[in-house]
Order: sequence, then C-alpha cells, then structure tokens
Amino acid sequence: MFRRGVLVAIVAAATSAFAVPALAWDARLSVERVLAAAGHVVNVDIDASKITIEHKPVTHFYMESMTMIFRVKDPTMLTGLTPGDKIRFKVERDNEGFVITRIENAI
Repeated sequence: MFRRGVLVAIVAAATSAFAVPALAWDARLSVERVLAAAGHVVNVDIDASKITIEHKPVTHFYMESMTMIFRVKDPTMLTGLTPGDKIRFKVERDNEGFVITRIENAI
C-alpha cells in the first residue's frame, strides 16, 4: 500500500511539472499574437470605421503580405493615425471577416 501511495505522488508531481510549461507556452503564444501583425497605414476612414493597411504576413491567419482594408472594433483607435504611420495591430476574425481590435504605433 505504501508503494502505491508513493507512485501516485510521483505521477502527480510529474504531471503538474509538465502542466506548468504547457500553460506558460500557451500564454507566451497568445502574448506574441496580440500585436503580431505589422505594417503601415495607407488610408484612414474614421466615418466608416475602416483602415487600409499595407501589412507584413499575418501568420496565424495564413495571410501573405498585402494591402487590405480592415474594419476596426472602435473607431476612436483611428484618431491621430495618418497615412505612412508604422503600426502594429491585433486582428481577429468574426462572422463578418477580419476586425482590428487594437492598434499602436511601431517604433
């Protein structure tokens, strides 16, 4: 009976040791994807809540480099952006296509 208790403790410790790195990897991956998309502003249309971006590949959506018009979740994100600005952005997919949920200037 004692051996079985020791074995259970060893298995539990080994399982928890592997769970922590997996969770850390998932967190790191999601952080990398937050502003993984980069490009520069081509046009801003605040009234239509859209922005045209010439962007680098967006790997998590299997998009190659291209110029594309995106909807933005919140039109106030477009305030202060002008054509030529270098940006990083978070893009998500919803039922209507792609939508930008966060934008920041890239340095």
